[in-house]
Amino acid sequence: MTSSSSLTSLSKQSPKRLPKPEFVGDGVFALFGLDVDRATACRQALRTAALIASNVAYLNHRFATEVRDPIQYGIGIHAGEAIVGDIGFRGRTVFTALGDSVNVAARLQDMTKNLNCLLIMSEEVCKIAGLSADVLTRREIQIRGHDEPMTVRVVEDPTVLASLTEPEPADPLSEDGEDNRSCS
Repeated sequence: MTSSSSLTSLSKQSPKRLPKPEFVGDGVFALFGLDVDRATACRQALRTAALIASNVAYLNHRFATEVRDPIQYGIGIHAGEAIVGDIGFRGRTVFTALGDSVNVAARLQDMTKNLNCLLIMSEEVCKIAGLSADVLTRREIQIRGHDEPMTVRVVEDPTVLASLTEPEPADPLSEDGEDNRSCS
């Protein structure tokens, strides 16, 4: 619920349309980068993670006296190519993505439990988003199905990602498609 609200909120803030999140069991799968460049997509994913963390912290605080155990979650973020489209059978289709990059993101999310953190992102996401990763813990991990270890960044408090991501630059093209960039 919180994840969906966070994704919907970020979607409304973004000048470009973000895809609707897909619920998978008790998890949420969100796809970024369908209509924006890779750097923007990675920053959107990181800002969404920060927003989810903030909303879950609020809910845990708000219902601390009513709920015995706080909401627990883990987030995995990876960037890469995927097969994207409507997948299904006989009118029961869902827009989703398939491929190694999707599997890696899911495996990163699963590893948050073992590494005692709330978010794991691949080094690739960090670089593409232009993060100053010095403040994030670097680890080498083994991903099931991959021969070589993967460099990742482990984040204990995903709310810090909001301050590490730069705001998206304004679109230099006007709504009518005219180039409104100025030179100086």
